[in-house]
Amino acid sequence: MHEHPTDFTLYIRALTHTSYAEENGGQHNERMEFMGDAVLQLAASAMLWEQFPDATEGELSRLRRLVVNNEFLAGLAREIGLGALLRLGRGEEQTGGRQRERNLSGAYEALLCAIYLDQGLPAAQALIEAVIRPRLDTIKEVVNPKLRLHEWVQATYKETPRYTLVSTSGPDHQRSFTMAVWVMGEQVAEGSGSSKKGAASEAAAVAAEKLGLL
Repeated sequence: MHEHPTDFTLYIRALTHTSYAEENGGQHNERMEFMGDAVLQLAASAMLWEQFPDATEGELSRLRRLVVNNEFLAGLAREIGLGALLRLGRGEEQTGGRQRERNLSGAYEALLCAIYLDQGLPAAQALIEAVIRPRLDTIKEVVNPKLRLHEWVQATYKETPRYTLVSTSGPDHQRSFTMAVWVMGEQVAEGSGSSKKGAASEAAAVAAEKLGLL
């Protein structure tokens, strides 16, 4: 792994929007976005897997969605002033392209690709971990949707959610459970998992998402 960038053409390409390439020739950053997204998914998954050893697959997936979506990535891009460095075509420049969420998030992914290609996966992972780690306290609430749902139902209706077993399937060594969550006598959602606890957590997550709590 290199301590400093060595192939600056990669970084220039990462900052080049399609509109600039169409007007001036050369390559743009769309292919790099693809690879950068893959690097981000891997690094974020590995970090969340390590930080939340008791989280279910569904909980880890929801956590990962929080740190790979366009809004989150655009926010990271704004923090480092990436918008000012974008190479844009005239039309894109005139219509506010430097502030456009899609352009910023795409450039951030492309930048991760540039780091990966230039300095290797460990360097890209180090950057991703550095920006995600300080935000773990904010995003880890999603790991416990049952608590979020419980607090909301308690505050709204002065009662607690109720969970019931809907079905069990599969052989003994690979059971699958489906649980339902009820609020005020009405079934709000169902969830499945390899344990009753995991299925209940999934049901709570589905219910919490329906209610806009996650």
